[in-house]
Amino acid sequence: MMKKIFTVNKSIAFLAAAAVLTFSACKKEKHDDHDHDHENENEEITTVKLTFTNAATPAEKVIATWKDMDGAGGNAPQITAISLKANTTYLLATELLDERKNPADTVTHEIAEEADEHRLFHLFFVNANAPVTDSVTTAATVTPLDKDGKNLPVGLDVQVATKAAFKGYFRMVVRHQPTGKDGSYTPGSTDAQAEFPIEIK
Repeated sequence: MMKKIFTVNKSIAFLAAAAVLTFSACKKEKHDDHDHDHENENEEITTVKLTFTNAATPAEKVIATWKDMDGAGGNAPQITAISLKANTTYLLATELLDERKNPADTVTHEIAEEADEHRLFHLFFVNANAPVTDSVTTAATVTPLDKDGKNLPVGLDVQVATKAAFKGYFRMVVRHQPTGKDGSYTPGSTDAQAEFPIEIK
């Protein structure tokens, strides 16, 4: 069973607009018959890393990160804007990390281990912080490459095929879907969400 553990809402200015980021992470419950005080222990996500690799030229990578080492209520997170080429196919890998730990804790492993309960979505928007129903398909086609045990998409690894020039926002959402996972956005709740300014040119 996974559990939401924290949410952070912050805004940053970019090209006279705001990119709003919200984060929570889920952690596997610990079952210890001798010490119930440690069940549902929480951990934080300090870093989200998106790596776009040009499928035709693998040496060409675009890396975008969201990083907030001091947590909620501290300094504003550092965010890398995304710049991609038009009419180009990229392979996108998403990593969720807690870099306060040494070595860094890769929270992504948790999602991979419980793939049948999770789905990552990568969405494009014209306006910042828009409702999910306002996502557009004119910027790119996103195709998940990984599947869970029921042959449903997971989304840790996806193909992003950009189309014409576009300027707006790119949102990564981790949906926790312990019941009713069917490949769509609707079931479950949001574990993590990040919105980045993006330009395709």
